Amino acid sequence: MNYDVDFTQLSYKTLAILSRYMEDFLGEEEAIRLGHQLLDFATNKLGDNPLQFPVSHELEALGITDYRVVLVDNYKILFRLDEKARVSYVMAFLRQKQNTQDLLYQITIW
Repeated sequence: MNYDVDFTQLSYKTLAILSRYMEDFLGEEEAIRLGHQLLDFATNKLGDNPLQFPVSHELEALGITDYRVVLVDNYKILFRLDEKARVSYVMAFLRQKQNTQDLLYQITIW
């Protein structure tokens, strides 16, 4: 891998929230499997070439330009990239239609 991938506490918290939400639609086992798949995907793709993923347009509209987003199936992985240290910091896991700006607001009040 070219980059280290670091999962923040917030990323684990949002993944747990996402998994619990998806449990109602997929069942417990599939929701757990989804969580593992998203972790594996993030580790592989963000470790290999995180620069291929664009800046989050939702956050860019707020003037926040250091968050990038990965779209995978019906989900988003929000991350920050430290090119100098060669580390991808996974910040959050969301449903693809979930508003990133709303999540940012929720994070600030948690």
